[in-house]
Amino acid sequence: MKIEITACVIVKNEAKNIGAWLACMAQFADEIVVVDTGSTDETTDIVRSFAAHGKRARLYAFPWTGDFSAAKNFALGKAHGNWIAFLDADETFSDASIPRIRPLVKRLHPVVHVIGVMCRLVNVDPNDHNRFIGASAQLRLFRNVSSMRYIGRIHEALSVPKSRTIELTRDIEIIHTGYAASIVAAKLRRNLDLLLEKIAAQGGTPTPRDERYLMDCYYGLGEHDKAIAYADQALTHRASMEDAVPHLHVIRVSAFLYGKRPFDEVIASMDAAIADCPEIADFQMMKGLYLYEHGDYVASLADIERAEAVHAQYGTDAQSIVDNYERFAASSWWVRGSIAHLRGDEDAACAAWLEALRAERRHAPALQHLVAALTKGGAPAADIIVLLNGLYDSASDDAAFLAAALEMIGGPIYIYYATRAKRPETAATYLAAGRYDAAQATAADDLDWWYKCGIADAVAQGIAREDSPLRLLLSETYRTAWQDLAQGNPTSRLAKAIGRISFPRKDEA
Repeated sequence: MKIEITACVIVKNEAKNIGAWLACMAQFADEIVVVDTGSTDETTDIVRSFAAHGKRARLYAFPWTGDFSAAKNFALGKAHGNWIAFLDADETFSDASIPRIRPLVKRLHPVVHVIGVMCRLVNVDPNDHNRFIGASAQLRLFRNVSSMRYIGRIHEALSVPKSRTIELTRDIEIIHTGYAASIVAAKLRRNLDLLLEKIAAQGGTPTPRDERYLMDCYYGLGEHDKAIAYADQALTHRASMEDAVPHLHVIRVSAFLYGKRPFDEVIASMDAAIADCPEIADFQMMKGLYLYEHGDYVASLADIERAEAVHAQYGTDAQSIVDNYERFAASSWWVRGSIAHLRGDEDAACAAWLEALRAERRHAPALQHLVAALTKGGAPAADIIVLLNGLYDSASDDAAFLAAALEMIGGPIYIYYATRAKRPETAATYLAAGRYDAAQATAADDLDWWYKCGIADAVAQGIAREDSPLRLLLSETYRTAWQDLAQGNPTSRLAKAIGRISFPRKDEA
């Protein structure tokens, strides 16, 4: 039997994402189904243009009813393939995963009891250089059979027949950009409103799954006490929530941490998670990092090493698909380097800080300490620059990051990256170059500018009167500037320098 894959998506105002989604699906799908629920941007135009270029994409309209499952099931009804890839518009398969999809489906197709594939979904923040946020397991690839339909108005899920099984795989990875810090709050508020409407419609009693999603919403919105309460309630329903237990503990521990609960309570939440999920390295790692922050370096290092042992044992297993070790890798190397530095082992410290940067290139403390330690150890600036250029692209915005991070250190390495970043010459730049006269003059100009900014702002807010006794503390130059501004005289050098400030005329005062 011929195997055909239909890629499905529901969209509303996804012009920013739909192009990348279509390009991804076209690489493996035999058919593409896009269901629009009321876009007012260019989403539908992009899909039509894509289809006009000979791609097997079809666009359908479905009036939005506030029910995600209804829209998704409508899409499934339009699919002709015997396998479905159903990703959201802000999700795409990783480049490495795309060539693995068809071979996986071909292998599983004759195994009739396997009805779908649980893939690893990785959340990244595109506004922060695709920083890793976390991972979860999601059913996104499945057979096109009538028994596989979505249920639930919000946080919809596929209803899987009890006689069928789901295969777990780490080989298929999905990249999700929808948790960018700039948009996540609005999505959480929308989800919370829909969820509360759903609970009200069912008599006011949340299901265990509702409790899990209430936990997610409240945690994301910063209401940590509510998040902990719903996590505790959901954990009482272990029989029906077994697949969500690691996630429940991740959010519960995080809520204790960011809710600034007492030390003993935070440690207790971590220990409970470790006992419940011994094969997940996250919780042992979180405990190690927390202990480091509280100055218990010996216990911290022991917990970090235990976490790494757990990750080494289980981290590549299909069962560890929700392993979030990557989220902590840079921090763990930063801690190991800092502890080695305290012990006087600079070689080990530098090696650890370098690993921290390989895990997270924008880890400024690791960068600063590595450069400072190598410089102090006598490494030539040229060699350090060669090392950093192996990690960064000095022709991109990496140069701006490097210059900003290294400004306090100064020296030729800072000058190199400041020049590459085309930074304006500052007092720090002149100091780094040994031009102390220019540094002094620039710093004096900066200080003068800030003095005058402060005076102008005070006058503009009406809190600095012409007769204020504070004027007595200023030099004659600044007293004159104060008087000019208080009288609404914009002809002074100050008024010209601070052009963005609007000064009142005398007749408006």
